[in-house]
This record gives sequence, structure tokens and C-alpha cells, in this order.
Amino acid sequence: MSPPLPPIPIDPEAAKVAFETLLPRLEQLPKETLAPVNTSVDAAAIVALGVARELSMPAMRARFELVPAQLFDITALDDLEPAALAAWYATTRLLAANAQATEAKLPVDLVDEATALKAHMLKVGEYHFAPTSPTGREIIAIRAGIGYRDLAQDLSRLAAVYRAEKTQLAKDSVHYRAVDATRADELSHRILKELSTSRSKEQALWTERVQRAWTLLSSLYGEVTATAAWLRRKEGGAAAYPSLVTAGRAARKARPEDAADEPTPGEGEAAGG
Repeated sequence: MSPPLPPIPIDPEAAKVAFETLLPRLEQLPKETLAPVNTSVDAAAIVALGVARELSMPAMRARFELVPAQLFDITALDDLEPAALAAWYATTRLLAANAQATEAKLPVDLVDEATALKAHMLKVGEYHFAPTSPTGREIIAIRAGIGYRDLAQDLSRLAAVYRAEKTQLAKDSVHYRAVDATRADELSHRILKELSTSRSKEQALWTERVQRAWTLLSSLYGEVTATAAWLRRKEGGAAAYPSLVTAGRAARKARPEDAADEPTPGEGEAAGG
């Protein structure tokens, strides 16, 4: 067994060309056959790309060519690299669409009220609790939040603080308002609902394209690596080809901030992964 090839940086333009070339094929995949996206597809695609390039080396390709066409279609090997590039490209486009998703579409009155309520509740909390106290430290942590999703979470956390410290806060007849905790929860829920329904058409388009690209990639990868493992069965080759699902999930665990926004249309192992 030869040592694995060093990773080769992906050329975004080549990935775009591969995606555009395969797009008609991707669009022809029946919807009911699409595999669930249950891993980080871009990371899985990089693993598949490395395997594709290794198995396409002349010596190994010659061994594939010895397999009767009735048992193995060598176009699967030819298609594996462009499929990996296409999956990587589709994922980068989805990430870009997610990054550009317009949180600014939240109603102005909702943002204004939520921001003002958070500021008021923080002020009350900071007035009553020393920064070194457990509640004071929670208040400091909440103030650090930025963005609309953090705003929703911060309001929920402040509502919890208000309920936990109700006895103390209720002594303040000037600044404390008993209704603030309930209103904070209401605004938090409304913000999260607005965010969940504000996905753009661009996001929806690339979410489906990622799933289609992943379906093709995982199928080709399974076919090619199963054949390669048989060809190398006397070399311990079966252990040389990692699961794409496992590889992608390992990458996701290493960058949990990506996992929160990554689309997961379904669960379970994808075919060939």
C-alpha cells in the first residue's frame, strides 16, 4: 500500500467548472433518492478528492481497467474527482448564502423593543448584583452577546435571571418591572421564529444542491472504494478508505461554530459513506 498523497489545495474555479458540468446530472436525481446530509460535506469532499486522485494514478487505474465492465463501470472512477469538487463548491456557495442571509429583514419595531428591553434588564441586573457574584458574572456574560440570535438568547437568559432573583429584584420599586421577564421570553421567541423563516431562496437553492451533490459523491465514493478495497484485498486495502460521513463529522466537531448553521435535512448514514 502506497502512502497517501499529500493534500492538494482546491482550485475554486476548477470546482465551479466541475459543479456546472455535473449540474444537469445532479438535477436529474429523483428527489426520493437523495441522501440525507448528515455530515460536513465540504470536509468529506476533500477526503474523497484525495482518494480519487490516489486511485486515478496510472498503476492503480490499470488495475481498475482489468475489472470487467459488467462488474464495474470505470466512469465512476473518472467522475469521483469532479463530484468531490462539485460537492465542495456547492457547500461553499451555501455557506456564502447563509452568511449573507438577511437578519436585517427582522421588523424594526421588534429589534428596537428587544434591544431596549435587553439594555433595561441589564441595567437593573448590574445595579443589584456585584460583578463578582454568580448572578453578576451571568449579567456580564449576557452583555457580551452580539447579533440577533444572541439577542434572542440573551433575552431568554435575562428572563431566567429575573425569575431566579425575583425576591431581590422586587424590592426595587423604581426600575424593576415584573412583566419584563415574560416580555423578554415573548420577544426571544419572536426573534427566533423570524430568523427561522427568513431563509432566502438562494439558501434554499444551495441547500438542495448540496444534498444532490452529496448524494452523487457518496454513491460514487462507495462504488469506487468498494472496488479498490477488493483489488487491494491482499494488501489490507479495505482499511485505507475512511467513511465520508465519519470524516465530515470529525471536521464538524473540530469547528462547532459551523455545525449550528449547517443544513441537516435528515439523519442516518448516507449510502456509500
